[in-house]
Amino acid sequence: MKKLFLAVSAVLFSLTLTFAQDVNPEEKAKQTVTEWTSTLKLTEEQQASVYNIVLEHKKAKLAIKADTAQAEDAKQTQIAALTADMDKKVSELLTDEQKPLYAKIVEERAAKKSEKMQEPVVQPKEEQKEEQQQEQQEQQQEQK
Repeated sequence: MKKLFLAVSAVLFSLTLTFAQDVNPEEKAKQTVTEWTSTLKLTEEQQASVYNIVLEHKKAKLAIKADTAQAEDAKQTQIAALTADMDKKVSELLTDEQKPLYAKIVEERAAKKSEKMQEPVVQPKEEQKEEQQQEQQEQQQEQK
C-alpha cells in the first residue's frame, strides 16, 4: 500500500513539474505586449520593439530560473536587474504621454510582487491548538 501511494505521489509530482515547465516565453511576451498595447496605446512600431525587449527579458528570466546552481537570492537579484533594464529600454521607446501610464504598470507589478513576498505568519503549535479548540467550541455552541 505504501509503495502504491509513493508511486502515485511521484507521478503526480512529476506531472506538476512538467506543466510548470511548459512556460513559453513567446506567448508570455505576446500577452504582455497585448496588455500594454491596450493600456499604453502603443503604435505598431512600438509594439514590435517592445515585443523584442519583452521576449529577450522573458527568455533571460526563464534561463535564470532554470539554473539550479545559483541560490534563490542570487536569482532574485539577477531577475530584478533584468526587469530594471527592460523597464529602462521600454521607457525610452514611449512618448511623454505614455510614460506615466507605464510608471503605473511598473508600480502595480512591484505591489503585486511585494504581496507575494510577504510570508505568512507561522504560529507556534500551542497557539494553533488553542485556536482550533476555540473554533470547535464556537461550532458546538452554534449547533446548540
